[in-house]
Amino acid sequence: GGLFPIEKFAIVPQAPAKSKIRKSVRYWDKAGTQDCGAYTAGVLMHDLKDDEGMVISDVRRGQWSALERETRIRQTADIDRASGYKVETWIEQEPGSGGLESAERTIRNLRGFTVKKDKVTGSKEVRAEPYAAQVQGGNVALVAADWNQPFIDEHESFPTGKFRDQVDAAG
Repeated sequence: GGLFPIEKFAIVPQAPAKSKIRKSVRYWDKAGTQDCGAYTAGVLMHDLKDDEGMVISDVRRGQWSALERETRIRQTADIDRASGYKVETWIEQEPGSGGLESAERTIRNLRGFTVKKDKVTGSKEVRAEPYAAQVQGGNVALVAADWNQPFIDEHESFPTGKFRDQVDAAG
């Protein structure tokens, strides 16, 4: 651990007003094994106007089968749309043809939504560095919710902890 000074996360009572948001993104780090292994994690982050930092307002996380995962991702996109935020959805595309097929399947599942795929390269640790810098600078707040403690715990043990999926989805 040590990359994320967890004491720098501010906990705020509610999501920011739409008028304060520059951009809202939900990023999905996907896994596909039910009840074991890695988690699928989807983090909703808002970049605030006037350089006021970022707010993470929601985290969805589970060890779902591929079919249940796709259902949960679609349900979450529907919820995000109903919230009134204009949310861009990003899907991790892991290397190889299997990663491409998985990303394309999710994009088809989210027809009607703004969805982009992210071809990841490098280690999770390297990809997390820009996000870690923002946390270190005290520029990332979390909306108070049940997901906060598992989210913070994973950050505290990153990169040596058992799970890294929420960090990957936030970074």
